Amino acid sequence: LKAASCMAKLMGEVDLSDQYAERAELSAAAYETICWREDFGYYVADVTIKDCKYSYGPGCFVDQLCAIGLSSACGFGCSFDAAHEASARKQIAANNRVHSPPFHDLQKHFFPGDTGITVCTYPNGKLGDGMKYDTLVSIGFTYPVVAGLLLDGNLEDAEAICQHIRQRHDGRNRSPWNEPECGLLYSRAMAAWNLLDQACGFSYNAPLGHMGFDPRYNV
Repeated sequence: LKAASCMAKLMGEVDLSDQYAERAELSAAAYETICWREDFGYYVADVTIKDCKYSYGPGCFVDQLCAIGLSSACGFGCSFDAAHEASARKQIAANNRVHSPPFHDLQKHFFPGDTGITVCTYPNGKLGDGMKYDTLVSIGFTYPVVAGLLLDGNLEDAEAICQHIRQRHDGRNRSPWNEPECGLLYSRAMAAWNLLDQACGFSYNAPLGHMGFDPRYNV
C-alpha cells in the first residue's frame, strides 16, 4: 500500500495516493492491535480453536515480518512499530533456532551438526495441532529475518544465523553455489540479496535519481 501510494503520486493521482497511504496506516494499526502480543514479544495469528487448522496461532512464525528487506531498500522502512518489529525478529532468532540432532526437518535437508531457523515454534503453547509445515527450514524464509536484524542493528544475531547457513552450504554436504532448501534452484533464495542491501543500508529512488547508503558496519 505504501508503494501504491508513491506510484499513484508519481502519476499525478493525488487523491488515490492519499487513499492508499491512509489504508496503509489503518492496516498497520490493525495488525498491531490484533496480532501484537506484548507478553510474547512477537506477532501472532488472529485465530481461535475453532478456525486454527494449519495455522501457527500463538506460535513464533518466521514470516511474520517477511517484507522488511524490500521495504527498506525502497525507502519505506518498517511497516509496523519499529520496536515491536525488532523484538519479534529477536524472538525468532531465539525461539526458532534448531539443531540436528535432535531436530528433524520436514524436507530432510539437515545433516547431523546442522543448525538453522525453522518456520515455527511454540514457546507459548499452540492451538490444535499447530502449523502443518512448522519443521520446514528454508533460507528463503531466513534471509528476510536476517535483513531485518541488520536494519535493527542486531548484528550479533544476524551474523550468527548467516554463519549457520554458510556452514550448511560450505561444500562438504552441499554446493556453496546453490542453497536447495524448499526446492532446487528455488527463487526464494534470491532473498539473500536483502543482506547486501541492509548491510550497506542501501536505498534507491529512480524518479528522484537518488541512491543512498547507511552502513550497518563501521568499516
